[in-house]
Amino acid sequence: MNARPWSLSRRLLVALGAATLLTWCVSSIWLYRTALDQSDLLFDAALDQTAHAVLAVVRNEASELTDSNGGVGFELAPIDRAHLDEIVYQVRGPNGGVAYRSPGAPILPLAVAVTRGFSSAHINGQDFRVFTLAADDGTATIHVAQPLARRNALAHSGAVRLLAPGAVLMVMLGFAVVWSVRSTIRPVVRYANVLDERAADAELPVSAIELPAELQPVARAIDGLLARVHEALIRERTLTADAAHELRTPLAALRLQAQVARRSTRYAERAAALDELLDGTDRAARMVDSVLTLARYDACRSGDLEQARVDLSMLANLVAREFQPLTSQQGTDLALAVDGTVVIGDEDALAIALRNLVSNALRYARKEIRIEVEASSGCALLAVRDDGTGFAPEVAERAFDRFFRGPDKSGVSSGTGLGLALVRRIADLHRGSVRIVPGIHGGAGVEMRFPLVPDHGALGSAVLRLGETSSAIS
Repeated sequence: MNARPWSLSRRLLVALGAATLLTWCVSSIWLYRTALDQSDLLFDAALDQTAHAVLAVVRNEASELTDSNGGVGFELAPIDRAHLDEIVYQVRGPNGGVAYRSPGAPILPLAVAVTRGFSSAHINGQDFRVFTLAADDGTATIHVAQPLARRNALAHSGAVRLLAPGAVLMVMLGFAVVWSVRSTIRPVVRYANVLDERAADAELPVSAIELPAELQPVARAIDGLLARVHEALIRERTLTADAAHELRTPLAALRLQAQVARRSTRYAERAAALDELLDGTDRAARMVDSVLTLARYDACRSGDLEQARVDLSMLANLVAREFQPLTSQQGTDLALAVDGTVVIGDEDALAIALRNLVSNALRYARKEIRIEVEASSGCALLAVRDDGTGFAPEVAERAFDRFFRGPDKSGVSSGTGLGLALVRRIADLHRGSVRIVPGIHGGAGVEMRFPLVPDHGALGSAVLRLGETSSAIS
């Protein structure tokens, strides 16, 4: 079962929303508790101030305070009945009796006469917060109280009113988070839509200016991938079109020779036509084989090839042995000038490249071909040189083009025209390079350069001439 892909916008919304909600909850609890604590301090300060104000007034009535020996005291007339349940007070005389009490104050004393400062009282089923203040001369004692129920209600109401703006800001912040996330994701969605609508053969990179900096490496990687895909499509189309064009001529020649052999009544003529037919079939087979080989390496990347240590000197010896019968038949001297140079790569691919270079040299060489392997300037060099006529400037410019065939030493254009193109592709896959270099006695040469293995070691060097003796490489 395939895992459901996760949504970046959903994760951002959930993460930011949860963080915002958690922050609001913590800050609201902290603000609520702080509001309650501050309310208690303010209410206590109000009790203190009221007690001092009442004490300042009752000092002028000290004569009446001495007459209060007990009883319920005199209840003052209310001035403002809107706050009867908020703060009440009692005034006691020097003998401890209640002389005055505010409207709504209980008849029973709010605190013991000797109590000073803040205390609590439970009278007639109601809880009070009480502050007691006494005159320095003992003539009066003031009890100022506030019902705890009313006090708590006012504190909670004030705290809730403080939280209301926070709730509104929370809602506004939620909308801001949603808008921010969607605005951030919108360029990514537009970029994806552009990629989806892009044609396979489009060459220009996709504009990623709107993408954030964190996604710029992804955009560059996608551009690189698109460039490689475009290049692969171009190579595929070019190879297909050129192969079809190049195969059309030999196939037409094959058909013509077949028709000649069919119509011929003489044995010699029929045999000659059949020989031409076989030669044409061989050329077409070589063409198809070269096309398939080049197509296979075109589809590869450097990481797709086998990565192993390859001793180029041993590889040169093996390829030289393969060509020994042909060079002996043509009277060409094939020499090796090699040392123990090691590279990392695919031995089969490097062997194909070297075979193509030697085969190409055989078409131009007069008497001598030399395969060279050496380490120079931190690179491994693999070169094949001949003593032929060399490359003309116009030929050298197009030597590595696909299906380009220059004239051989007899002046006839032969071959498939894919040999050097395949050599360049194999060099590219090995992060190497290939170029035309001077040959032997004014001839031509092709040199490949590869990254050198640092610890390749000195395996010795030798110059072998296969035309002189076969035992030298046996």
